[in-house]
Amino acid sequence: MGNHFAPLLVLAAVATLLVAVLLLLVIRERHRREVASILAEERGRRYRSLFDSSLAGIALVSGDGVLKEWNARLPAILEATGRPDEDGAVRRPAWREESRKLARLARTRAPGEELETSIIAGDGSRKWVTLRHWPMAGTQGGDYWLLVNDVTRRQEARSVLRLAQQVYRSMSEAILVTDVATRVVDVNPAFERITGYVRDEAIGVRAALIRSSRHDNAFFDAMWRALNAEGHWAGEIWNKRRDGAEIPCWMHIDAVSDPQSGELTHYVGVFSDISERKSVEERIHYLAHHDQLTGLANRFALDAVLPQTIALARRNGRRVALLFTDLDFFKEINDTLGHVAGDQVLIEVAQRLRQVARDSDFLARFGGDEFVIVLSEVEDSDDAMRVATAIIETLHRPIVVDGREILVTPSIGISLFPEHADAPEILLGMADSAMYRAKSDGRNGYCVHTPPAD
Repeated sequence: MGNHFAPLLVLAAVATLLVAVLLLLVIRERHRREVASILAEERGRRYRSLFDSSLAGIALVSGDGVLKEWNARLPAILEATGRPDEDGAVRRPAWREESRKLARLARTRAPGEELETSIIAGDGSRKWVTLRHWPMAGTQGGDYWLLVNDVTRRQEARSVLRLAQQVYRSMSEAILVTDVATRVVDVNPAFERITGYVRDEAIGVRAALIRSSRHDNAFFDAMWRALNAEGHWAGEIWNKRRDGAEIPCWMHIDAVSDPQSGELTHYVGVFSDISERKSVEERIHYLAHHDQLTGLANRFALDAVLPQTIALARRNGRRVALLFTDLDFFKEINDTLGHVAGDQVLIEVAQRLRQVARDSDFLARFGGDEFVIVLSEVEDSDDAMRVATAIIETLHRPIVVDGREILVTPSIGISLFPEHADAPEILLGMADSAMYRAKSDGRNGYCVHTPPAD
């Protein structure tokens, strides 16, 4: 009896063990599936979070162009909201249709290749976007991903940059960009035109390439002190051209720093050739200080020079002599021969007075037929009288005008600093008075101012 139950007991034990093993396997499989489901959900959440937080618009598109899935960024780029109709109802947003157009356009390029285009957004503004597409692995219907990036700001920045480059190239002022070591980084076409150096010659060379010998080290030291202290400098400067000519320029230089670190990175110099303006200024200055007929200095120039000459003589303990010269009977020349002939006489007199005057002397036409010579290097009145004698002798020679010989004689008054006066206007008045005394004494001579007797 016992022998009959033994096999049954063994079978029962084996069956129990198998049931236990199967149960354990079922529990493990259920746990594995639960873990896999949790992981899948976690991956899905991560995928969705990444999908929705992307700065690019993303859509999953079927092979026949139907949008199957998209993130929130896509409609935000293409059209954020729908537009209400006249009855107040909101029509279906147009971004879906726009997305399908962009998807078809993207597929005209190879997978992953970028295509840039523009669209009219829902608010009527123009936007620039880039498109890319690539197939979705593991799908049978030809599904693919569409990636849309809003690059409007980049495009606007490009437009601003293109405009800046155009301005840079078309400016009439020369632009010179250097690094902190003053090596040339870039120049514009105006720099080439003004200096004669082509861009390839200037790049990498020190800015001293255009440095003029007209300025000493003190000038450039002051310029650099201003640049270091204030970050900019402006002023008139002479620059050297490639052919060696030196030209006057108006220039301003700015120090450029990195906006993040504040570290100095470049210098930008902008300058223009002011040669023409300088010529005009010099011409105006010349006309303001010179007699147009004779080319001599005029009374305005005399009023400026005489005080300076006296002040310098006072500091150096020297003398100054004034010779006030008037032509005798000049009115009769104008009345009998005409003003044209009179002008020719004045021009010739001025030329002869130039020959008498020394380089250190100052010669001016005071007005009409009156001339003044300022002698800044005299020892005494004898020096002044010798010059007066030379004037009389040189004017004794006839002046030929239209084939006619004209005789001219001068009357000359002399005054001296500091013997007679130390004020310019008083000294000039004394020379004028001495000249009238020379006329009253018979003309064609000179007279030295005599102080009144006490």
